Amino acid sequence: MEIQVKKSRKVKGVRQKLKLFRASDPLKSVIMWGINYSMDQLDHVNKRTMLLPDDFKSNLKVKVDNHLFNKDSMPSKFKFKEYCPLVFADLRSKFGIERTEYLDSFIKRQPQYDASQGRSGSKFLCTYNRHYVIKTIGSEEVEQMHHILQAYHGYIVECSASTLLPQYLGMYRATVEDTEYYLLVTRCVFSPRLKIHRKYDLKGSTIDREASEKERSKELPTYKDVDFINTKERISIGESQKHRLLLTLRADVDFLQRNNLMDYSLLIGIHDLQIGGGFEDDPEAEDDAGLGSGNEGAAVSPPSAAAAAAAALQPVPEDSGDDERVFGGDGASPESPSAMGEGGGESGGGGLEPGRSFRYSAFLGNLDPVFERYGVQSSSRQLVYFLGIIDILTSYGVRKRTAQTYKSMKHGYNNENQLSTVRPEVYARRFLEFIDACIE
Repeated sequence: MEIQVKKSRKVKGVRQKLKLFRASDPLKSVIMWGINYSMDQLDHVNKRTMLLPDDFKSNLKVKVDNHLFNKDSMPSKFKFKEYCPLVFADLRSKFGIERTEYLDSFIKRQPQYDASQGRSGSKFLCTYNRHYVIKTIGSEEVEQMHHILQAYHGYIVECSASTLLPQYLGMYRATVEDTEYYLLVTRCVFSPRLKIHRKYDLKGSTIDREASEKERSKELPTYKDVDFINTKERISIGESQKHRLLLTLRADVDFLQRNNLMDYSLLIGIHDLQIGGGFEDDPEAEDDAGLGSGNEGAAVSPPSAAAAAAAALQPVPEDSGDDERVFGGDGASPESPSAMGEGGGESGGGGLEPGRSFRYSAFLGNLDPVFERYGVQSSSRQLVYFLGIIDILTSYGVRKRTAQTYKSMKHGYNNENQLSTVRPEVYARRFLEFIDACIE
């Protein structure tokens, strides 16, 4: 009788090379997974020098069923869709944002929810390095974004990305547990390393434009037009910088008016150097967001090449006579990365990253063209202002016309021009006049 002996084979355990996207809730995990997937797919698409009309209608989507890997963090079934991927990839390039820096901001650690909420109940998430904001939007805003995207892209090209408008970097849809979330990614207006001590949202209207008691009770309330007037706040940046700011602002507002958009506002954040305070780089906090050892597969971006270009900026002389429509940081020039979003360096996002640590005690008030992209220093050099236009996706349609009629009857027709809901041309003129009066 012959006995067969089977040899046992020893198998050495090998760590999976798949990336773990661990987060505190399924939506965050799907966002991390989806952006990583879409960026990977874009790497296989041949880049073109010019976008085609169909690129503004295209999308990239994936449906995942029975997802077993990392099931403690990821739902078993989900969908992810990116709208107009080639268009937004080109916009990121125009804004000077490198692929690796953008991707790493989302997948290295989970994004965090912000305590604030939008007017329609929209939620905000911020990437771990405070470079980008993810806003949940409604289907109407998605439609409006599609409607203006081609004009918006053309305007960014025309102005060489020197603008106060929101820097739109991606639009996605995540379907988690049969619930659809529309997501819009923009660059943060405020610096990722300096704390904001006062914050204003200005529209140029005085009716119902005062912070509520609930808002005032917050640690960092958002004040409005009436509060700005009552506190006698002023944006003191000097004549030269005011001139450059208004040149940029007028061009941006003209674009919004031509596209029948209104109800936007100027977001202002103020950092006071006498109070101080900043977000210091903490390389020891790699696992704060719960990524743990599952982060081995994530790509690590190299130190930003733009760091070499960052230098102490000098104040602009009052008699410089600079007529360029470029604004943002003392001494920003058409050739340098301006704080209004002009591309420069190899990584326009900048950020707090290993190899470029930041300690507030060493901060002397010099603005970095990467970190303080939307920033400008006061004439006294004691304050840093961050200014950006937000909420531009509201068109003057039937609903807004109805709201204007109702508010005019409620507050009296004599106050019609002070209502926040007015025709785009009236809104634009009033907005510019109010901001002009706020700056000195």
